[in-house]
Amino acid sequence: MKDVIAYAEFLDFRAKAAPETPFGRDAHEALNLFFDIDQLEAIYDQTDTLLSLMQELQSEPARLALITHHLKRLPRLPAHGQRIFDEIELFQVKKFLHNYRTLMELLPVEVRRLFGFDYHSQSLEAHLNLGRQAPETFYIADDYSAELANVRAEIIETDAQLQALDAKNICEIKEQYGFDFQGRLFLLVPKKSLRDSAFQSHLLSVEPYDDNLYSVRPVKCAAALTLAEKRQKLAQQERVCEELVLEAIAREVHAELPSLLEYYNTVLIFDLAWARARMARELGLTRPRLHTKNSIRITQGRFAPCESICAKHGITYSPLDAVFESGATVIFGSNMGGKTVVLQTTALLQLAAQAGLFVPAAGFETRIFRAFHYIGERRGNHIHQGLSGFGMEMRQFINAWQSLCADTDGTLLLMDEFASTTSSGEAEAILAAILEAISQKTNTCALCSTHFHRLPRIPNVRFLRMAGLKQKNVPTKPDADPVSEIAQYMTYNLINDDGKHSSDAIAIAQMLGLDEYLVKRAELFYSECI
Repeated sequence: MKDVIAYAEFLDFRAKAAPETPFGRDAHEALNLFFDIDQLEAIYDQTDTLLSLMQELQSEPARLALITHHLKRLPRLPAHGQRIFDEIELFQVKKFLHNYRTLMELLPVEVRRLFGFDYHSQSLEAHLNLGRQAPETFYIADDYSAELANVRAEIIETDAQLQALDAKNICEIKEQYGFDFQGRLFLLVPKKSLRDSAFQSHLLSVEPYDDNLYSVRPVKCAAALTLAEKRQKLAQQERVCEELVLEAIAREVHAELPSLLEYYNTVLIFDLAWARARMARELGLTRPRLHTKNSIRITQGRFAPCESICAKHGITYSPLDAVFESGATVIFGSNMGGKTVVLQTTALLQLAAQAGLFVPAAGFETRIFRAFHYIGERRGNHIHQGLSGFGMEMRQFINAWQSLCADTDGTLLLMDEFASTTSSGEAEAILAAILEAISQKTNTCALCSTHFHRLPRIPNVRFLRMAGLKQKNVPTKPDADPVSEIAQYMTYNLINDDGKHSSDAIAIAQMLGLDEYLVKRAELFYSECI
C-alpha cells in the first residue's frame, strides 16, 4: 500500500484536505481507506452537503469565514479520567463549549441534523461564565463562593493596610535621612553620607556592600510583620477555597462528559467533511461514482503533479479518458509519452475515492478494491539487501502475487515498466506468463506499462498504446524548451494497439538535441531491426 501511495504522490494531494481543529488534524494524520460502499456514500453526502452550503454562503462571506474561524478556535478537550481539573483545563472546556455552540448556531438546521449537532450544556457554560467573564477566558471569580469572596476581600483590606504602613515607613525614612526609595527594595549609598544614627535606626537595615558603599533597606515595623503573617494565612485560605470551587466545577464537568464527548465526535466529523468540501471547491473536484462492476471509467482525469509541471512550462495539460476492465491491460508507449501518468492518475483517483475524497476528474466510476500493489523502479528503492532492480521488482511481484491469489474482494495492481532492467526476451516471457495468469482473475484490475512490443497477444488481455507524436521529423528551435516542444507535438490519449508498432524514441531524442548524424544512424539501425 505504501508503494502505491508514494507512486501516486497521494499524500501531497490529500494534504490539501487538512482540517481546522487540532484534533481534526490528529485524525487526518492517520490515513484510512474505506472498503464499504455505504460508508463512503455517506461521507460523499457530507461533502456534497457542505459544498452546497459553501455555495449558498457566497453572498454571506462573513458567515462563511466565521464557520472556519470557530472551527480553528476549538481546542482539544482535557483528559477526562482525572478527578479535578485546573484552571487551564476548565478554560479549554469553556472555550470548546463556546465555539461549538457558536459554530452550531451558524449552521442551517438540515446541516445540524445531518452531522448530529445538538447542545444541552447551557447550565455548565453559564456556570463557567460566572463573574461576567469573556467567552474565551476562565478564572475562579468571587461569585463561585461566598467564603472565597470574603477571604479575598480580607486580603485586599490587609494589602491596603500593609501598603499604608510601608508608605508611612518610607516617608519617615525620607524625612529623617533623605533616602527616597521610590518603590525600590534597597539603595546603595556612600558610607560618608550615612549618619551614625542610621546604623542603629529601627527604620533602616544597613549592611556593607563593598569598601565604599553600604546597602540600605527599609525595616518593616512590628505591625507590618503581623499583617504579613496574616496575609500569608489568608492566601492559604484562598487556595483552599479555590480548590473547593475547582472540585465542584469538576463534578459538573464529569456529569456533562457524555455530552462533551458527543460534541467532540460531532465536530470532528464536521471538521473532516468541511476540509474535504473546501478542497473539492478550491480544486474543482468531482464526486466519485461507486458500483459493484469490475471496471474503472475515467473521464477527464487529472494527475495534479503533472498538471502543475505543464502549467509551469506553459503546456496545455491533457486529461485522461480511459476504461479499464477486470483482468490485465497492457499500455505501450515511448518515454515521455504519458503511460506512467496514466497509471499514476488511476492510482490517485482510486486512493482519493476510497479515502472519502472527491477526485480531480470530470467523472470517475469505480469499484472498491481491498488491496493495492505497485511494482516498478522508484526513487530511493533501486537496491535493497543486495538485490538488483530486477530482483527488487520480482520480490515486489511475488509478495503481490501471494496477496492477489488469496484475495477475493478486489486488487488493483500497477506495473510500471516491469522487468525493464533485464534481458528483453526473458523479461517478455515472464511478463507474458504474469499477464496470462492475471487475465483469468476477475477480482483483479492490473495495468501494465511496457516497452516490450513483442509480447504475445494473450486472450482476454487488452492492449492499448499512447497515441504518441503527431508527426516525426519535428523541426527543433534553438533555445526552445525541449519539454514544451515535445508536449506540443505529443498526443496523450490511449488508443487500441493494432500490433503495428512504431517508436517515438528516436524522434524524441532528436527533439532533445541528439546529434543529427547519430539520429540518422539510429534510424538506419532501427529499420534493419524491425
